Amino acid sequence: MSKRALLIGVNEYAIPGANLRGCVNDVHNIAGALTELYGFAESDITMLLDDAATKAAMTQGISDLVDTAKPGDVLYLHYSGHGSNVPDTSGDETTDHRDEILCPHDLDWNDPLIDDWLRTTFDRLDPRASLTVVMDCCHSGSSTREPVRIGGPEPEVISRFLPNPDDEAAGGSFTGTPSRVRRRRPDADVHAVDITETLVSGCRDDQTSADADIGGVYNGALTHYLVQAMREDPQVTYRALHARTLAGLRGNYDQVPQLEGRAARLDQIFLSGTG
Repeated sequence: MSKRALLIGVNEYAIPGANLRGCVNDVHNIAGALTELYGFAESDITMLLDDAATKAAMTQGISDLVDTAKPGDVLYLHYSGHGSNVPDTSGDETTDHRDEILCPHDLDWNDPLIDDWLRTTFDRLDPRASLTVVMDCCHSGSSTREPVRIGGPEPEVISRFLPNPDDEAAGGSFTGTPSRVRRRRPDADVHAVDITETLVSGCRDDQTSADADIGGVYNGALTHYLVQAMREDPQVTYRALHARTLAGLRGNYDQVPQLEGRAARLDQIFLSGTG
């Protein structure tokens, strides 16, 4: 059994005005937790930061992580950066007709890294290996990782949404938020679904993920409280880790992280093997 991780953090974008501030810190904080708490060797953690996090490097890194997995392997994928969306071309997005995308440093709106590619790649995973995916970004398209300060005056706020230029040129005002926003039970944010990975995403589809000044240091709010929860109890289950992370965010941020995965996996120890 081996433990391997791919950690991606993008503060600096080739698109003017799109830079973020906490994504690289997210990666270093996660790397520290993986090595100190979960037995990952530094040599088995790959980091793609800023201009190294191109689409080519990201897709190659994710493919390698999945395709080289052997039975019993424990894999971790973390992405901190912008999320956005583009028009769906395959017809599988029947609700909003948009594909969610990750935004590499060299984002090309005409050749995006879409969720369909992630799905087909994750589906190649050996079922005897485990893959945990954390996405500290906004996939809704309303805006992404809005800066927030806890205590004291707020810093100048710069929009973190990367609008699709085709939408702007057409005079569209698509926000990516769903037509129905309703009050949910806390357990409504844990979803038992038949997917190969276990996924923690930064927020609901009608919310934003914060790029926040926490104690004078910029971090993704999700990653900050996720790492805090890991350090409070490294032997926590996925379900309990989600609850602890949500408890940290509650009161400071509106975002509610989502947990998705196979029902049995949700009650296993975080970053344990599948056996």
